[in-house]
Amino acid sequence: MSHKIVFLDIDGTLTTFQGVLPDSAREALQKANQNGHHMIICTGRSGTQLYPQLLEKELFSGYITSAGADIRLGGLSLVQYSIPAEPLHHALDVLESLHAYYFLQCPDGVFADPETALAAPELISAGTMDPKDAERMFGKVSVREDIRSTKNCQKLCFYQAHSTIEEIQKRLGGFFETLTSSFAVSDSCDGEIMVRGYDKGTAMQKVLDATGTDRRDTIAFGDGPNDKVMLEFAQTGVAMGNASDDLKRTADLVTDRVDRDGLYKGFRMTGLIN
Repeated sequence: MSHKIVFLDIDGTLTTFQGVLPDSAREALQKANQNGHHMIICTGRSGTQLYPQLLEKELFSGYITSAGADIRLGGLSLVQYSIPAEPLHHALDVLESLHAYYFLQCPDGVFADPETALAAPELISAGTMDPKDAERMFGKVSVREDIRSTKNCQKLCFYQAHSTIEEIQKRLGGFFETLTSSFAVSDSCDGEIMVRGYDKGTAMQKVLDATGTDRRDTIAFGDGPNDKVMLEFAQTGVAMGNASDDLKRTADLVTDRVDRDGLYKGFRMTGLIN
């Protein structure tokens, strides 16, 4: 078997939604690395939101974060894209008109305006997520009084918008792409906004170009809405057992749930490990 580049989502794929990396997943990563394959994290999280156990150099060769707006390979920055001020302010205008709470994901942290920061505990308790789990999920959120002065926003997350994903996309226009949130915090309209052309699929192509790797030597594992393009791009796309039915239909293979040794089983299914 030729050496593969393996692209891996985090929440619901590499780790449980409580941030736990199963022992079987760690074993699978170690064995695959020993077999000469390269592991690349490919996540909607920003770099500052990565769990400490996912920063081990012996496990991962690189990181695609903010759903493709930021790429690091071997400790070097390959891409670091920031949303220009005018479209960013337009997105904030739309979200504020819909009374949505929103967070700006940046290379140096996650930022919220005072209103969102003040409402965060209530926002979390209104959903099904335990506050401790939410803290692990979001990481440290910093309050920025003048949120519109942010110059390095790469991606936005919003919650409890008084609208639908489809209507928000229509109002934002073609510059942005809007997806349902990878994990629901509330029972309302929660989503993610990224710049069209900077997604997991385009980031994967940039990694292949930088490493001289053929697309045929790619495998991707995911479970959420923003993983669809990743699974479509890869030669072999694997959906976790806890993925949505839509993603399972997109995938070439479906493995078990993340909390039932799904990653280990998926690595065996694809021949990465014995």
